[in-house]
Amino acid sequence: MEISAQTARRYVLGRQGLWPGRRWQGKTGTEAAIRAIEAVQVDTISVVARNHDLVLWSRVAGYQPKWLSHLLYKERQFFEFGDILFVYPLEEWPHWRAIMSRTTRWQARILAEMPEVIEYVRQQVRAQGPVASRDFKGRSFVPGGFRVVKDVNHGLQYLWSKGELLVHSRRGFDKVFELTENLLPAVHPAVTLAEAELFFVLKALRDLGLATPAEAARRVSNMLLKRTAPAQVKEWLQRLCDEGQVNTLTVEGRKETLFFPSADTEWLKQLERGETPAHWVPLATTTLQEVNFLAPLDNVIWDRARLKSLFDFDYVWEVYKPAELRRWGYYTLPVLYGDRLVARLDPKLSRKTKSLSILNFWLDDEKLADDPAFGKALVAGLQSFASFHQATSLDLKGLLNAPLSPEIKNRLQVVFNPEPVQ
Repeated sequence: MEISAQTARRYVLGRQGLWPGRRWQGKTGTEAAIRAIEAVQVDTISVVARNHDLVLWSRVAGYQPKWLSHLLYKERQFFEFGDILFVYPLEEWPHWRAIMSRTTRWQARILAEMPEVIEYVRQQVRAQGPVASRDFKGRSFVPGGFRVVKDVNHGLQYLWSKGELLVHSRRGFDKVFELTENLLPAVHPAVTLAEAELFFVLKALRDLGLATPAEAARRVSNMLLKRTAPAQVKEWLQRLCDEGQVNTLTVEGRKETLFFPSADTEWLKQLERGETPAHWVPLATTTLQEVNFLAPLDNVIWDRARLKSLFDFDYVWEVYKPAELRRWGYYTLPVLYGDRLVARLDPKLSRKTKSLSILNFWLDDEKLADDPAFGKALVAGLQSFASFHQATSLDLKGLLNAPLSPEIKNRLQVVFNPEPVQ
């Protein structure tokens, strides 16, 4: 089976709920979106909305962060887990317990160096109920992560990583932990480690849509909690092929063989014929009518090398770069128009004044600078973005200084009426 580069883009975007437009809405739609896209990465940085909320906003019409909180902490439909923190469906818990049964180097070191701290934390949670790190007073500080932390942080992290604790809720953005036995049913179906590994390889492939063994290995390593070699993943993928759960194809212009879930074969055939799968039809606007802004850690954006090969789009998240070394900006978001990534913008939100600023804007496709349809879609996307952030003012100086046509700039000024550019 060979497909066009356009079909490949549309399939990857469509499987992730980004093309041809938002097809979910409300809390129920938020639940459906998370299940469809397989995992949502949680991140603390909040230049605008946080990554996980941006991921869901870009897929769910009228998305509100309270819906995710309710699904996580009230309904317990999902849970947070991982060295790189993601939201996962709760029904996957038995497979995660199989992965947790394996001891990592970090776990072995913490257990050897701090057994009394681990036991102290365990007893405190059992006695007090849900607790956060800041509830532990007068503790010593030790190296941990990017900074110095309380010793009990390691105890909480250890017990969480082994499945004894779950995130009960959030206090501000601090994780509050509770004993897993108090939050989940005691009986779970037994899953072997080998079964769990195959389960997560297939899950990673559903997340990616199309992937080489190397691309699948980079994604599944987060779920298996260890760096996994492409050769091992290729062996697992071939086994899934033999079982009929996975198939292979090639993409026009690319030499390598790509794997995809066999259940998606009909979608690919429809896309290749120029059709859209029935349940992908958007609720309102398409991405040609309203551009979408993708979170820096969006599932589609996450693997930069894969992004380059599929979309011919170079993207670097520069939050950890010194300002003088940044090519783009601190929190630059890729701009999706149709089935292509065509631009990037650098936004910033002042929560105190409720002002949303577009600090800069870059067009990768210069032909769009004079395209009135793109200008109209850009305005619609900015309106949606500003509404989501409840911004009462919008500073578009970065856009008005960008190489866009006078017609597009005039449309922006008419719609948003920003202050004149000095």
